[in-house]
Amino acid sequence: MPDADLLTTAQVCSALGMTPRQIHRLTADGYLEVQQVARNKHGAVKLFSGEQVEAVRQELPRILKKWEIEDGARYGVAAAWRRLANWRTFQRTRSRKERFLNTLSGLPEKSASLLRAAYFLYHLNHYAKAGESYLYELKEKVLAAFSAHFTAEDGLQIYFIPGPARIRLCPDCRRRAQGENRSYLEYARLTGGCPNCRKEEDYFSLYEFLITCDVHRFCFHSPVQIAWKWLKGKEIPQKEGSEREGGYPFGRAIAPGEAAAVNLAEVIAELERFLDAWG
Repeated sequence: MPDADLLTTAQVCSALGMTPRQIHRLTADGYLEVQQVARNKHGAVKLFSGEQVEAVRQELPRILKKWEIEDGARYGVAAAWRRLANWRTFQRTRSRKERFLNTLSGLPEKSASLLRAAYFLYHLNHYAKAGESYLYELKEKVLAAFSAHFTAEDGLQIYFIPGPARIRLCPDCRRRAQGENRSYLEYARLTGGCPNCRKEEDYFSLYEFLITCDVHRFCFHSPVQIAWKWLKGKEIPQKEGSEREGGYPFGRAIAPGEAAAVNLAEVIAELERFLDAWG
């Protein structure tokens, strides 16, 4: 069990007002040290000393100034333009976030709760894809709660999207692939294997969680191997082809850079509150 005095990346982000990428830079520069590593099935959770984080907080103005000088020397005038672009993105995203959350007050309670969770789940997904893979465990819990407590009436549609089987080639087929100078994956895709090859049906199939209400639209996916246990016994319609995962408040896609304006600690706290209410 991790020490109770240790902080996760999200908690360090909250304490220092920084993004995970900046925490990684603090670690790479030697200002922070990973004290322990906890693990879940999706990845490693790095843990930091609270005392060390506080020491860094007191030194933060000096560290940020040092980074500014280093970035200026490395990137020249582009560094200043990047800072300006990041500031504008932050302001724009904060404004859009406020507008989005304000629109929820006029919706039915369950639809509003679903949309609010979807908004923060989109950002959690972004953080997970940016390297914080341990966050996928929280994503699974939220999607499970969606499937258990919400319906089409609330704005949730779930679809089964069939995918190809995973083929594990038998020794004979592996030899044939080598003889044809093909990779095993390419050979399996071209031939479909033989009766002696092991095939895992639905290995690449997905469940799609589509959340739509008013002008808002969010889309999430979960592999069949994970989501089947939440959806067992439910009649799930089949759909050919999937949407790209994302969030579309006000009818437009949220750009990846905008997600940085929504603090990771806030994202986790919002989703944990959702699970307290619906999990």
